[in-house]
Parts: sequence; C-alpha cells; structure tokens
Amino acid sequence: MSSEFKEMEEYARNTLGQVPEIVGYLGRLNESLALEQFRENIALYLGRNNVSKKILSLIAIAVSSANGQNNSVSLHFRLALKFGAEPPEILDALKATKMVLMSNTMSTLPSTLPIMEKNFHLSDERNEVEKIIRNVKRESGMDTLPETLTALSRISFNLFAEHVKEKSELLHPLSLDMKSVFLIAYAVSVSISSEVCSKTYLSQFIRIGGTLPEIEDAISVARFISGNRAFISSSEILKKLSESGFQK
Repeated sequence: MSSEFKEMEEYARNTLGQVPEIVGYLGRLNESLALEQFRENIALYLGRNNVSKKILSLIAIAVSSANGQNNSVSLHFRLALKFGAEPPEILDALKATKMVLMSNTMSTLPSTLPIMEKNFHLSDERNEVEKIIRNVKRESGMDTLPETLTALSRISFNLFAEHVKEKSELLHPLSLDMKSVFLIAYAVSVSISSEVCSKTYLSQFIRIGGTLPEIEDAISVARFISGNRAFISSSEILKKLSESGFQK
C-alpha cells in the first residue's frame, strides 16, 4: 500500500468517518483507480464549495434515487444526516425527484400530438385550460410554460389538471427553500437527460437568484453520481474480485 493511498484513507476517515466501501474494494484491486475514484469524489462532489454540503448530499440522494441506485441512496443518506439534513428536507428532495420523473414521461407528447389529433377526437377544454395556465404562471412566476403541458391538456384534460396539482406540491416544500428545491430538480433533470425539465427548473432556479457557480456544482454532482453507478451497481463484483486476491 502506497503512502499516497494511506494519506487518502486517513483523509477519508477524518472527513467522512470511514473510507467509502467502493474505494476500499478498488484499493485492493488497483490503487491508481481507487485514488482517482476518491479524487473525483472530492473534485466533483464533496469538495464543491458553492453549495452547502447538506444540499450537495440531498442532490446526491435525489440523483441516486432517480437512477435506481439503492446502495448509493443509502450512502448519501448517511452523509446528509452527517451534514445536518432533517427528515422533511430529505422528503422534499425525494418529492422533487418524483416530480421530475413524472414530468419527463410527457416529453414525447408534443411530437406525438399530431398523430393523436389525426386519429382521435381530443379534449377541447380551452377556456378552463387557459384559466389553469394563468394560475400556474402567476404561482410559478414563469412567462411561458413547457409545450408538454399544452399537449397534455389536448390529450386529456383530467391528466392535465392532475399534473398541475402535482406541480403545485413541488412549489410548497415541507422544509427546503425553493431555490434548493429547483436546484435539486435541475440536477435530477440533467442526470436523466431531460431537456424540457432541465430548461424548466433551471429557469426557475435562476429566476429566484440561482447563480452559475451553484449550477456548476449541481451539474458536477449529477455527473459524478450518474457515472459512479458503474461501480456502485457492481459493488458485489468488486467485493468478490478484491477478496479473490487479484491485484493489478
């Protein structure tokens, strides 16, 4: 074991309370890979300095959850508690994640609407839709709304009304400030490559004072957590390899 790796272990224990499990497995397999993994952890996640560590860990929970990484969710949940996150704040992060995932299911509606218009008699609750949209704009402060909403209102007024109701829940978090909610939602949108959601939540974040350095931190964490899925999802394989005595 190199002196550099020992220094990394000591730093991890002092800052995180333990060496991350994946880094430990990698360290027994390939020290260079383990050191790079830990460097990325600092450079792309816990070493960011424009967003608090509590919000960084909530972003990590949200992105992990959105991508189905159970082990990663548990890891970042422990870090979130360490950094002072309260249960309502963690629930707010998960609520924002759910909203992004549900919204993203509608991303294809504008392009498929012409097919539905050609083949079906669609909803035409124009007056009621416009009234609801005016209320949404007033509540959200947005001048324009995603065209997915318009498409949804044509396909099903009931689904449209339900979506607007769900959206209003996002605007009433249990504990987090709205700036943090929108930043978390933006990071999740980036992680699942949702262009519509990314534009929507980025605009909302900037509208209430979000800064470019904060956006950079959110993108950075989203990249790290999304890429880290390769190792986290393979933790059992890495464990078995590390126990087999293989080392390169």
